[in-house]
Parts: sequence; structure tokens; C-alpha cells
Amino acid sequence: MNPLRFPYLFNILVLIPVGLLTLLGGERGGQLACQSKFPESEGFRTILGSLWTAILLGSILGCFYPIPMSALLLIQVTYKSLWLLVFVLPRMLKGRSSEVPWGIASTFFLIVVSYPLVIPWGQLFATP
Repeated sequence: MNPLRFPYLFNILVLIPVGLLTLLGGERGGQLACQSKFPESEGFRTILGSLWTAILLGSILGCFYPIPMSALLLIQVTYKSLWLLVFVLPRMLKGRSSEVPWGIASTFFLIVVSYPLVIPWGQLFATP
């Protein structure tokens, strides 16, 4: 199996419950997905659920078209890196680790360190 398909499969396994629950599960779904670390906000929950569901749908396409969809993996690495740097790291440095949803942070960290290993950088940035 092409190693590039593993991130797409991982996304699908994680985002079927998390993305759809965040998008469609109402207040309870949002709190479960964010481990009750963020105040409930319908706008926040639906935009995040929409993003995660879009990544889910793109990952399904990625199973069939792994190279053309690899930009999706780069977007994930970028936004998850930014969240870890801007949200998680400052709280850790200030001794406020209890404010961090560690399930999300751990998953994001795993993605940030592993997806770059399989992204086909040369093909992604090749000029036609």
C-alpha cells in the first residue's frame, strides 16, 4: 500500500466521529469534540465542524487520488502547527496546561510530525 494513503485513512478514522459530531451534534457534540476546554459557541462549533468535515471529504478523495489531494495534508500540517504554536505552547510555558485539550493537541502533534514524511513534496510543487 502506498504510504501516502495512510494520512488519508487516519483522517477518515478520526474525522468520521469527531468532524461529524462537531458539525451535527449540537452543543453536546462540540463539547465532546473539544473535551469541554472551550466555551460552547454555535459559530465556533459549526465552522470547526465544517472544516473538519471538508478535510474528511477531501481525505476520502485522497484515497483515490493521493498525489493531487496532497495539498490537503499540507494545509493540515500548517493550521495544526499554528494552533500548537499559538495556543498550546504559550499555555504550557505559562504553567496553564490544564487549559489545553490534550486529545486534540496530541493528535495534532502526531500529524505535524508524521505527515511531512509522506507528503510528495517534489510532485506537490512541480511545475507543469
